[in-house]
Amino acid sequence: MRTWTRLGACAAAIAALAGCATQTSSTVTVSGTSLTIYASNPPGVPGSQDVLDAERLALKQAGSSAGSFTLRFVSLSQKPSDNARTAIQDSKAVAYLGELSPGDSSGTLGITNDQDLLQVTPTDTAIALTQSSPAVQGAPNNYYEQLKTYGRTFARVVPSGVAEARAQASQMRTLGVRKLYVADDGSDYGKAIANAVSQDASTDGITVTHGSASASAVSASGADALFYGAAAGARATAQTLFGAVNEGQNPRLKLFAPSALDSSSLASSLASTKAQLYVSEPGFLSSSLSKAAKQQFTSPFEAAYGHAPSPEAIFGYEAMSAVLAVLREAGSQANNRSRVVHDFFAIKNRPSVVGTYSINSQGDTSISPFVFSRLVRGTLVPYKFVQASP
Repeated sequence: MRTWTRLGACAAAIAALAGCATQTSSTVTVSGTSLTIYASNPPGVPGSQDVLDAERLALKQAGSSAGSFTLRFVSLSQKPSDNARTAIQDSKAVAYLGELSPGDSSGTLGITNDQDLLQVTPTDTAIALTQSSPAVQGAPNNYYEQLKTYGRTFARVVPSGVAEARAQASQMRTLGVRKLYVADDGSDYGKAIANAVSQDASTDGITVTHGSASASAVSASGADALFYGAAAGARATAQTLFGAVNEGQNPRLKLFAPSALDSSSLASSLASTKAQLYVSEPGFLSSSLSKAAKQQFTSPFEAAYGHAPSPEAIFGYEAMSAVLAVLREAGSQANNRSRVVHDFFAIKNRPSVVGTYSINSQGDTSISPFVFSRLVRGTLVPYKFVQASP
C-alpha cells in the first residue's frame, strides 16, 4: 500500500474523476492485481445470513474480476469494530460492505475512513451517519477519523431514517393518530429517529409529546399512539415498555417502532396481548418487486439457497452489485481507493433490483422503499408497501 500526496484539491491525477465532489489531500492505492471486498457479518443479527448470501450471489453473477484485477470476497464474523479493523489491515482491501443493525456503523465508519476505504452499508438506516440531527451533537462529521484528509467514505443503498420517519408519520396519519407520545432509548440512533418522527408528525398535524420511556408517562399524556426510537440492543426495553403500556389504562394505544426493533422476539413477547404494533422496515412486498428484480435476484436466490430471501437481503445484493459496477467503471484505477469512493458517490440514475436511484453528496440513496408490518397473533406480518417522499 502506498500513500500519494495530491497537488491541490483537483490535481491532474484526479482530473479524470470528473470533478471534486470529495475534497481530499491524499489517497491510498492498492498494489498488485488482486483486490479484496470485505463484508461484515457479525453474529446475532436477524437476516444476516441472507444478506451475505445475496452479496455472494451478486458477485457470482457478475464474475470475480474487474478489468485486469481479480476480486476476492471475504466475510468477517466478529463484532463490527473488529471486522472493520481486519479489513483495513489488508493492503488489498478496496471496499467494505458494512454493518446491518441500524446504528452499528457509528463504531466502524471512522475505522474505514482512516484508511480511505469505501464502506457501503446494506441496511444501516441511522440518520446521524450521513446527516446532521439536533438530537446528536456533532454528527455526522464526528464519526469520521480522517474527514479532512479523505472526505466522506461512507454510503448506503438503503434509505435513511429520515425517509423512515416520513413513512412513519404518514402511516400514523392514515391510521387516525391524533396525539403521539415519542420516547427513545438514549442511543444516537434512537434519539435521531425519534426526533425526526416528532418533527414529521407535528408537520402532519399530529400533536406530539416527547418524554421519558415509561408507561406512566405515556398514560398521563393522553396520547393515542406511542413511537419508541430504539436501537437493536434495546429490544428488551421495548418489550417491557410496550407490554406495560398495553396492560395499562389504554390497551388500544397504537404502538410504532422503527426497523431496528423489527424482530420476532418483540412480536412474540406481545403474543398474549391485543397490542396494535406497527413496525417499519426498508424493503418490498413480493407484489411490489419489479419483474426484473424477481428475475435477477429473487428467483436466482431461491434456486441457489432453497428458500425465499429475507426482506433485507435485496439490499445486500445491491450493495455488492453497485460496488462491482463502480470497480469496473474505474478500470485501471480500480485499485485507487479515492477513485472508488468518488465513483460510488457519483452514482446517478443507476437501474437496479431496488429501483433506479442516485447517491447524493452525503452518501444517501434517492429512493425510499419501506414495508410496514403489524402484529398478528405474536407474529409481525407485512401488509403495506410505501415509497416515502423524497
